[in-house]
Amino acid sequence: MKPNFSLFFLSGAIILVANPASAANIYNNNISALNINMLSDVFMSYASHGEKMSDLFSKHDTYGTMNRFDEYGDDGSTLKTFGVPDAPSQPIFNTVWINANHINENLHYGQNISEHGRFNLATVGATTQAIDLAYGKISFGGFASYINTKMSDFHGGGDTVGLFANYKYQNFGVKALANIGALNNSSGGQAFNNSWFNAATDINAAFKIDPTFLFRPNISVAYTYVSSDDLYIGGNTVSSKDYNFFNIAPGAAFIKEISPNWYGSFSAKYVTHFGGKNDINVGGAAIKGLYLDDHTDIGIDVEHNFKHLILGANVHKQLGGLDGWSTNIYLKYAF
Repeated sequence: MKPNFSLFFLSGAIILVANPASAANIYNNNISALNINMLSDVFMSYASHGEKMSDLFSKHDTYGTMNRFDEYGDDGSTLKTFGVPDAPSQPIFNTVWINANHINENLHYGQNISEHGRFNLATVGATTQAIDLAYGKISFGGFASYINTKMSDFHGGGDTVGLFANYKYQNFGVKALANIGALNNSSGGQAFNNSWFNAATDINAAFKIDPTFLFRPNISVAYTYVSSDDLYIGGNTVSSKDYNFFNIAPGAAFIKEISPNWYGSFSAKYVTHFGGKNDINVGGAAIKGLYLDDHTDIGIDVEHNFKHLILGANVHKQLGGLDGWSTNIYLKYAF
């Protein structure tokens, strides 16, 4: 499951480009287009860490549970007579977790320009217990990540923090997320920073094909705002105006209970992005920018539930404007 908002690490290619105009194009687009197309989906997947795949197949019948106070005329004396202790208080958190992501991509732009880049992401996070509402339940969470990037002789490192909410009502769900981040970059003696704000939402529904097999369609929408430092290349000042992007990704997943405590899913989505007019200025001259093509994402996820520990992993293949692989492993503790 992966809609998009990625990062800005490929800007190091500019140092290797002799023509300032070409340098400006690659600088501006690598910072913005990569940001919108990968990390938004990575971060949105964290909103699912408050649940287990097994939760999708659970039944919540009330038969056989303890009677409520005053149910069937009980005035509370039964509990006092038998000395039943008060129910223990629930912990604030439902899960705490750690994630490790690796993305290795080729980016294909217009004018026959392609670039290759990699980044690694280490994340810790926590999700609260679900809160009962009049209709459905909602949980909240947060995360903090360290990002390491590399392209040619370019290196970057930075941090991001985010908050999310996950609402569920019967077989319907909505996730919402917002995060901010910044990268400190260096290459060929050049140093510059990028910062961003991202907001995304995902609407989904789950339909049972049989007791151990679910079909879950979804659609994700994300917005990203990027701000970048100026650069000085070949005696020219290269400036990139603050940048905006939207992307929409319809998709679907088939989720299967493979055997007791083993779960898997197969997912696919199509990612399209738009907006964000590419305004670049090189030595006082305006340069028209490039745009990353749409892409398709296909993924396989596997999860194993121990008593309180949940171990999961996935691998995704991207085709189109992004062409490469992304992998993810996670470990979470459920209270």
